[in-house]
Amino acid sequence: MSKLSEPEIHDRMSVAKGWDRHGDMLARSWQFPSFRRALEFVNQVGAIAEKHDHHPDILLSYRQVQLQLSTHSEGGLTERDFEFASEINALPTDR
Repeated sequence: MSKLSEPEIHDRMSVAKGWDRHGDMLARSWQFPSFRRALEFVNQVGAIAEKHDHHPDILLSYRQVQLQLSTHSEGGLTERDFEFASEINALPTDR
């Protein structure tokens, strides 16, 4: 999968709800009611990552989770990152 052009990234950002672009990465943070719930979310993200063999940078700090997505092998953002972001957005975050 090849790196997306700037216009392609711009188009896809409009559907990457809640995600911000930081250079060659998509980034998003969540706040959970407990450490346990934050860890459950991280484990759900990990299962998606393993399924797709595409692994985000994850920071878990007490009740906050921060994710960064990028396709390092392509040197930036690809369609794969936006698909992954969409799957993560579908995870329940309100429990």
